[in-house]
Amino acid sequence: MVKWRIAVIVSMVAALVLLFAWWPAEAPRTEVVSTPSPTLLHVERPPVSPETPTEPMAHPPVAAARTLTQFQEGFCSSEGEETMRTSKVIAKLLTTELDRRRRAPPSEQVDGDEAEVTRLLTLVFDQPDDEANQRAALERAQRLGERMPSSVWPQLVIAMSAKRRGQPDAELAALRRARLALPRDPAIGLAIALATRSAPDLGEAIAGLNDYLAAEDSPGFARMRARLEVQNDLQHDFSRRSYRGITLLWPPEVLTDQQASSVLDAIDAALSEAASLTNTVRRPTLTAVVYPGRSELLAVSCVPTWAGGLFDGVLRLIASKDSLGVKPKTLRHETLHAQLTPAVPNAPRWFHEGTAQSFADEDFEARSQWQLMVRNHVWIPFESLDGSFGILSGHDAALAYAQSLALVDYLRRRCGSRALGEAIEAFQGGAATEKALAVACDRTEVTGADLLADLAERLSEATPPTP
Repeated sequence: MVKWRIAVIVSMVAALVLLFAWWPAEAPRTEVVSTPSPTLLHVERPPVSPETPTEPMAHPPVAAARTLTQFQEGFCSSEGEETMRTSKVIAKLLTTELDRRRRAPPSEQVDGDEAEVTRLLTLVFDQPDDEANQRAALERAQRLGERMPSSVWPQLVIAMSAKRRGQPDAELAALRRARLALPRDPAIGLAIALATRSAPDLGEAIAGLNDYLAAEDSPGFARMRARLEVQNDLQHDFSRRSYRGITLLWPPEVLTDQQASSVLDAIDAALSEAASLTNTVRRPTLTAVVYPGRSELLAVSCVPTWAGGLFDGVLRLIASKDSLGVKPKTLRHETLHAQLTPAVPNAPRWFHEGTAQSFADEDFEARSQWQLMVRNHVWIPFESLDGSFGILSGHDAALAYAQSLALVDYLRRRCGSRALGEAIEAFQGGAATEKALAVACDRTEVTGADLLADLAERLSEATPPTP
């Protein structure tokens, strides 16, 4: 029954013409929302076919079109990274209400708790960058929320404050209370959808997008809804188990109960290791899904056809013949992304991909690229690695991944145990690659020649590891 359902769903994806995004920051009028590119989605390193030319690249990567399976053509943005503009955001909902109250004629002026709501909204928006002011607004909103449980406005202020402070559980709870007070509002629906699109259960996210799309036409968010609907149908009969904040879903025929427990244990251990390696706070929750094959992975994501796993808010893996039931290195690679992405979302792509490869001990495939770099004394200019790898051709992408790993390993080998953490702090502060490398290594600069010298030494060392 499960196999029949999955086969039908995958075959139907070809007919879908309808991707996903993130909740907009609190802009008062409009907001631009970008969906991740394949690299931001964090996919595995692409394979290099025997026919791929092996000449080194002595210039920045040249963009090449991604290859997607036929059924994804109407399902994903043709640009890979999709940008949507929406005016349906919580902040605008609140500022519109504040404007209405300020412009109300004297006969409609309110007092009591309703007057307190007006003062609350004024406090929120008159000095939005004043932290003490915002703390006072939150405390007032919480008091008003207790006294006025049917009022939507205090709940929306609480939700905005929780989002700003990185408290997703408090944010979602406030949004749900707000939705009870103001059902079917498109801004609240969109906010809930983007807060729950990575949850094990997707009905709430789909319903929120239904509310949003009923009021505003958006092909990008329509694609998001379609993908979530397919994912929801695929997972309908999956087994489920949770442990230490991790929820694992899998088709019962592809993993035994013992394998499922082992996968949960492996993700749990990898999350803790990744947090220690990067000096970040371990994420509290994570949804992981194991799919029976690559077709199902492609049906719910916009990744290249060679992808064997990804993290896009959900850790997505493919069942394998390994004793664990999935590929162990893929699990570690994607779990690192799951830990690092929310901690430093603005870090360049090379840092995310290099750290994931280093964490998963994936240097075997990179060595042939390193040999070319050393032999021909070439490297990709560091700033050219800051963008997406998903648009690169197979060989160029393989070289970009290999150099990304080399840079992260250089930090770990040459710059001390705190180097990755120092680089993360630099990226969090807005530093570009060259500055972050210099800060992490406590020197004026790190050059391509430095990197090649380290690679030459590594390649001359002991027997290379087994794949």
